[in-house]
Amino acid sequence: MSLRDSLLSLQHRTRRFQAFTRRRLRRRGMTLKQHLLPPGVLPDFLIIGSMKCGTTTLFHMLSTHPGVEPPATKEIQFFNQPWNHARGEAWYRAHFPGEQRMQRLADELGYRPLTGEATPAMSVPMYAENAAALVPGARLVVTLRNPVERAYSHFQHMRHHPRPERLSFAEALRTEQALLEQGISVNPDNFRQHGQRLVKFGYLNRGRYALELAHWLRHFPREQMLILNFDTWKREPEQAAARVTEFLGLPPHPYQARRSNRGVYPEPMPNDCREFLTEFYRPWNRQLFDLLGEDWGWPS
Repeated sequence: MSLRDSLLSLQHRTRRFQAFTRRRLRRRGMTLKQHLLPPGVLPDFLIIGSMKCGTTTLFHMLSTHPGVEPPATKEIQFFNQPWNHARGEAWYRAHFPGEQRMQRLADELGYRPLTGEATPAMSVPMYAENAAALVPGARLVVTLRNPVERAYSHFQHMRHHPRPERLSFAEALRTEQALLEQGISVNPDNFRQHGQRLVKFGYLNRGRYALELAHWLRHFPREQMLILNFDTWKREPEQAAARVTEFLGLPPHPYQARRSNRGVYPEPMPNDCREFLTEFYRPWNRQLFDLLGEDWGWPS
């Protein structure tokens, strides 16, 4: 075989190997670049919820702090989605900056920078369990709003989703209530069966904050969790970002608010749905206030 033929054969084998590698990486949800880069660090903090409670605003504001190096994606959906979790720790780390990058920033800043992500899915039980197994020292940030308003905001959001809600608000609430009354809770084995209605379209389920927080507190100590009331900070988000900054042990920063995902509803919430939600959440709100040691003024 001539030298030219040998080079062409080597080139052909190299291309085949690269194509094979890319196919394997695609199955794991990774790019070749992510595979070749050094593994990223694990997150120092997680903004775990709740959905439609200002998590995007908080995340983007924190990302402007010089001591916060954000991941490539705000919502990585690793701990709460079984198919992503099955991709393994290397896949998760690939979303975060590497140790060398963090060390360079530390040298520039004079203190260690932090990284974290915001997947607002705290109602999924496996989220807490998986997070505690991999990042037990992570700080948790929670922002909550009146669950009645959260439910309708969530519904309106899902009406404009690429795979939108097809039911009316009343129909969706009745469907979800029937599942909850059966005592169904989402887990890896039934996620594909019930995840749609109890998580993606979980208007009722995601507002039972006391139940969700109690589960998280079985896996993380209370001092690692900061709980904010969105109804009090939404007009002054800079104050909320300042509280999170202090909680994370970072120096103060002059934040400028960036309000995200502010919905304008084409029609108000139906009165019968509002009345149903108000009564549904009364006992859950009372449990939340007992857990917090303060009353936030929601119907209880």
